Amino acid sequence: MAGRKRFHLNVAGEFYVEDGCCLACGVPEDVAPDLFASDPHHYCYVRKQPRSPDELAQMVKVFAMQDLECVRYAGQDPGVMRALRKIGASAACDHPGLAEFAAIVLTGIQRRARRLLHRIRGGAGA
Repeated sequence: MAGRKRFHLNVAGEFYVEDGCCLACGVPEDVAPDLFASDPHHYCYVRKQPRSPDELAQMVKVFAMQDLECVRYAGQDPGVMRALRKIGASAACDHPGLAEFAAIVLTGIQRRARRLLHRIRGGAGA
């Protein structure tokens, strides 16, 4: 997804927090305190790109726990994209490959199906 603006405090690299998206939830800073920091307004940003397998695992965990996909991946490393696809975070990739695009579509269909089933079940009990 081209055109996403990075928050100005992010360090250069493939992982970033999108400008205007953070809700100051504290999740990235709690899950990966070495990789994320907050400005005085509690807006988070990537202060360090992951360099080790442990740091990359922490970053992927942030993707799994975030609510709004404010933390983004702008790279195209197949291993990273596979890890994000595995946890259902393909929509947070700026350059999804075909498999990631299919996962994004499938996730959207699954969400709509769950909402529809919830409405049907809620309507049947009312």
